Amino acid sequence: MKVLKRFNILLFFTFSLFFCQTSIAQTIIVSPQPQKINWGKAKAFDNNASFKVKGLKTADTDATALLKKKINLDEKGITLIIGERGDKTVKKYSSLIPQQSEGYYLSITPKEVVIAGNDERGTYYGVQTFLQIAAADEIMCVTISDYPDVATRGMVEGFYGNPYSEEDRKSMFEFFGKQKMNTYIYGPKDDIYHRAKWREEYPAAEAEKIKEYAEIAKSNKVDFVWAIHPGNDIKWNNADSLNMIKKLNAMYNLGIRTYAIFFDDISGEGTDATRQAELLNFITDEFVKKHADVAPLILCPTQYNKNWSGGDYLDILGENTYKETNIMWTGNSVIDMINKEDMTWINNRIKRNAYIWLNYPVNDYCIDHILMGPTYGNDLDISTMLSGFTSNPMEYAEASKISLYSIADYTWNMSDYNAEASWQRAIKYFAPTYTDEFRLFCENNIDLGVTGHGLRREGESPRFNAELKEFNNLIASGDTVAATKHLTAHFDKMIVAAETMIASDESPRLSAEIEPWCKAMKLLALKGKATMKMLCALSSNNPEEFIENYLQYQKYDKQQMALRSRDFPGSIKSPTPVVATTYIVPFVKKSIAKYIDVYRQKFDYKIDVFPKRVLENGKYFVKVNGKYLTNEKENIPNTAPIFKEERDTIKPQRQEWIISFDTDTERYKIVNAQDNRYLNENGSFAANNLSNPYDAVWHTYILKHGTNGKFSIQNAGRAGNNFWTVTNDYTKIMNSRYLDKEHQNKNEEKIYIFEIVPINEK
Repeated sequence: MKVLKRFNILLFFTFSLFFCQTSIAQTIIVSPQPQKINWGKAKAFDNNASFKVKGLKTADTDATALLKKKINLDEKGITLIIGERGDKTVKKYSSLIPQQSEGYYLSITPKEVVIAGNDERGTYYGVQTFLQIAAADEIMCVTISDYPDVATRGMVEGFYGNPYSEEDRKSMFEFFGKQKMNTYIYGPKDDIYHRAKWREEYPAAEAEKIKEYAEIAKSNKVDFVWAIHPGNDIKWNNADSLNMIKKLNAMYNLGIRTYAIFFDDISGEGTDATRQAELLNFITDEFVKKHADVAPLILCPTQYNKNWSGGDYLDILGENTYKETNIMWTGNSVIDMINKEDMTWINNRIKRNAYIWLNYPVNDYCIDHILMGPTYGNDLDISTMLSGFTSNPMEYAEASKISLYSIADYTWNMSDYNAEASWQRAIKYFAPTYTDEFRLFCENNIDLGVTGHGLRREGESPRFNAELKEFNNLIASGDTVAATKHLTAHFDKMIVAAETMIASDESPRLSAEIEPWCKAMKLLALKGKATMKMLCALSSNNPEEFIENYLQYQKYDKQQMALRSRDFPGSIKSPTPVVATTYIVPFVKKSIAKYIDVYRQKFDYKIDVFPKRVLENGKYFVKVNGKYLTNEKENIPNTAPIFKEERDTIKPQRQEWIISFDTDTERYKIVNAQDNRYLNENGSFAANNLSNPYDAVWHTYILKHGTNGKFSIQNAGRAGNNFWTVTNDYTKIMNSRYLDKEHQNKNEEKIYIFEIVPINEK
């Protein structure tokens, strides 16, 4: 007999205490966790069973298509009954079917399998659950009564960065089908027909792609929601109202049946709440209500979080917008978890249940980090206060699924949600063979560092912290050799984990996405090992070994600083990956500094290899007169950054500068974190990075600390020796050749003017 076809599901052994089970040796993890599940003690059948299916002609076509694709059909097989409420085939089970939308009843016994949905989606979800259970070696008897807590569950592709690829989106639709997520909001900031050219129809090839997305999503029971973003240049007149209807009709012809209107991250006339409400109502009257199969609109307002709310904007939307219109909300701030108190506040203002746009695990504001930790912090008693719950993920689609797996758990069965347990299941789901290696990687990529939004994530590098305690105890006891062996063993595990995930063919697309961070983890571990060898060299009074390993450390550090993610032509962002920044990176940096200080006191052998660093490699704000140096015109050549008073919370990397020590020139390189462009000798960006690439001889600078606590920045090498200053209006950097010679070297007020502040300082 042909065995049951397997697909990528989470299946593993666990202790029965996690799931209120009897003494079943093998426990199947159904994801998301069902509302009610009762396992029997007996085996129903093996996974090589065949099935005689009743209801194929009347049950949901997507459900039956999936079922036929995955099981063996045989008229002499076990009876499998499938259908939705009202079908004759499942009539006698109707009292057992949950009455909630998308609910289903599933029963597995040795004699028959019953999959009965309250509606078509319920039947489809019942099939997905059956297939998860049926992939086990032994299929146990079980009954499940299941339904979602939140009606609309999914994600919004709304990040700033490289949009998802065609493969990314199709993979996400399939993943959503398996995890019972029903909404995919398409709103890439860099799709010009979504935003800049919102009035224009898609060209034929791109239109066909949108149509294909809608069809594939639908086959996975996912609503492909197309979003339009007109706020930057909309004219509040009849012509643009009709332009909107024309565009939506064009999208309707491509198969779109649910629409979102975005007015986020804009200024000017487009922010008028009264006009926005009028437009949404006009669209509802002239478009939505004229198509029986079009769902109510989704609105992302301009004031989409409490910190940015003011005046009567939200009250106007609440009063004037038709009540069926869904209004999105990110919480108390742009980046926030959702709590009951927050929901009460916003629901009262907009006079309906808010539709959540959760800005997690999106990392477009902390691009050096990849966020692989548990999804926690959302209250577990707010399901009745929501009209929908969507997550804004990272531009790394496969890596984002770690969090999205938990979002599916959370929105399906909120009261039973356990963030840590869900995270561990997700890790197993995506790396069933290399689970521990992948877990170690995820553990070292949890926190997102200091940002203007303030969100932090706890629990990074737990195994390292446990090992560090033992290291400190051994150091305190005087056993340096044992102490260094202890931490070295942990660094070796990090190296093995990184190499394993890079080489893994289990989830090749995931491995490709996380590879730069895996390399960063390996290099960090190698730096850690070199640091331990330096400590041993100090303990054994071996200056040659100390210098040898210090130079190795320098080599690894330089390699890590040279790493880039998505470093391809046309990439919108190209970050320098960092890992384990909460505990391991600070430990290694502090250890290096401490051991060098001890070395200097004991030896004079080759002390010239130690650079005289004014700053450690890292990310900094560069300020003058309280204003932040800002890359306002990202990716545009032959431009210069300007100083702005406000912190940029939409694209914070525009104000973040990667300052790193170049060991060849012993000077500093200054690069913008947003688009990875270097500052040239004039304090501006190159006209052309191909004809004028970075050259350390030209583009590294001498930094000096003044007695006033501020820094000077001076050209060096072939760029001359002029200091940087600023224009009289404090808006741009100016080369000091425009100053008289007296000011170039003597006037501290004119030269020592730059505040260079680590971004991890509040």
